[in-house]
Parts: sequence; C-alpha cells; structure tokens
Amino acid sequence: MFQRRILCGIQPSSVPHIGNYLGAIKKWVDLQNNGDKLVVMLADLHAVTIPREPETLRKSVLETAASLIASGIDPKRSIIYRQSDLYHHTQLSWLLGTLTTVQKVGHIPTYKSKVKDESSIPLGLFLYPVLQTADILLFKTTHLPIGEDQIPHLQLCTYMIEKFFHYYKKNIFPVPQMMATETNRIRSLRHPEQKMSKSDIEERSRIDIMDDEKIIQERVMKALTDFNAHVSYDREQRPGVSNLIDIYAGMTDQSIESIVAEAQKNNMNTGAFKKCLAQIIIEHFRPKRAEYLKLMSDRSYLLSILDDGRERAKEIADSTLNEVKDIMGFN
Repeated sequence: MFQRRILCGIQPSSVPHIGNYLGAIKKWVDLQNNGDKLVVMLADLHAVTIPREPETLRKSVLETAASLIASGIDPKRSIIYRQSDLYHHTQLSWLLGTLTTVQKVGHIPTYKSKVKDESSIPLGLFLYPVLQTADILLFKTTHLPIGEDQIPHLQLCTYMIEKFFHYYKKNIFPVPQMMATETNRIRSLRHPEQKMSKSDIEERSRIDIMDDEKIIQERVMKALTDFNAHVSYDREQRPGVSNLIDIYAGMTDQSIESIVAEAQKNNMNTGAFKKCLAQIIIEHFRPKRAEYLKLMSDRSYLLSILDDGRERAKEIADSTLNEVKDIMGFN
C-alpha cells in the first residue's frame, strides 16, 4: 500500500565523529547503494532544542551536509535537505500534538533522563518527540534505521498513527519499521565507559571523520587502554581495548573474533594494534576528506544541493500535509 521510503535524520553538529559514521552514516550509504529511497534530513530544528549561536548553527549545517555527501550520500539518488526549509514539519507537529497528551510525552525515557537535573525545563525539549513523529509521518516513512534508544519515540509515532485513525477513520500513514543497527556503540577514546560524543569537552575523546592524518594518528595512539599489552575483547573488563576492536570491526566489516585471532597470530600488542587501526582509519577517510574540503570551498554549490533537496522533499511534504489538512477539515 505504501512505497518503501527510509528517513535518516541527523542533527547538524559540525563534522560527525567516527561513532556517528559507523553507527549510522555508513549504513545509510549501504542502503542507498542497494537501491533504497532515502530522505536524509539535517535536523536543525531539533538542534535548537537548546538555543545555539546563529553563526555556529549555519556553519554546522554546511559541515554536516558536506560530510554526508563526501561519505557517499549521493544527492542525485537520495534527498538531502535542511529540516527548517520546510514549514511542513512544524505545522504537522502542531496538528499531531492535538492527538497526544502531556502525560504520554512526559513518560518518554530519553526526556526524563535529560530533565532529571533541570530546574527550568525548555519547552522545546518536551515537544521534540512530537516534532520527531511529524518528521517521520511527513514522508510516510516505512523504515527507520535507528538504535534501541529510539524505540520509545517510535512507539509514540505508532500511538499517534492509531489516534489519527481513531479520530478520522483514515489510514494514510504506514507504521514505520525499525531497522536495527548491529554495530556496537563506539565509546569515548579517553573514557570508554561513556559513549563517544560531540559534547565532550575533551577533544581527544573522539575522532571526527574529516580530521587530518596527524590528529587521527595521535588520538588513536593516546586512546585509553590498560596495563595489559595483550589484544583481547572484553567490554566489561577491558573497555578501552574492546572499543578499539569495535572501531576496527566497523571500519573493515570483519568479525571481532577474526580481528582478535589475527592480532594474536601475529603476536601484536596493543601499541602495534593501535598503529594498524590508525592507518586503516586514515586510508578509509583520505578520499572522503579530499571531497569534503572541495565541497566546503564551494559554498554556493553546496547550498544548491540543499536547495534542490528542499524542492524534492517539498513535493512529498506538500502532498502529505494537504492530505492531513483535508481530512482534519482545514481545506
């Protein structure tokens, strides 16, 4: 009944780090190259849940777009656009917001975890799950490549689809299916008990995918491990070494077992393993970094790609929003 369509959303927080790449972007490129129809959304409205410096936001949107394109997102095969370029997101969010309750949204675990220490809660932080549902339904998304932490948001989306049908007796939205990712979540290079994050003030904790070779080499070599030079995998007892093996597995598509077996066969200690991993990362991103720098040097061309993506996304969004407004009695 519904055309297969995959929505991929990413907050524009400058150049993505290697955890973003292995956990999401690399998989999006694979889906695209296998023939899937992707809508890639630069979620700049979600990025201002907490206010951002205007110039920083503008720069981050372009850096994220250039990073995605350089990583293999093809603007001719996939739609890539800025969320804020379509008013349809916020209008549909308002209409869908009438179908849920404060209690329902407030029970979402990710919201509760973010506000547990807040004395003054931003309204945007509370409402963003409704906007996220609007993002999904605006394109009649059938599949979502998301992690397990997003399951409550997917459940809210399903709940709103049911509510829409209950009130208006029209089945116009597919129930989106979760496409789980298998990559282990990449951890901080300095604090492997935590996930890798752009918000970490310690820059050595991450590798951004467009970092130069010297930075990649330095950060891998200084990644926290332990006093055992043997290469083995144990996320509980040896989180630092295991994190490096996870990155190696994600970069090479090898199994963890084969990586460990190869290292042990070659009598490779953790220092030698780090050198090997750094070189793999450098070689993988070398052509992507060259393309990124080329895109960033031609701002007008990069903006033209986003403008084209906006027009293609608008065609779908116009159809959906007009259909919803007609059903709800606005047209």
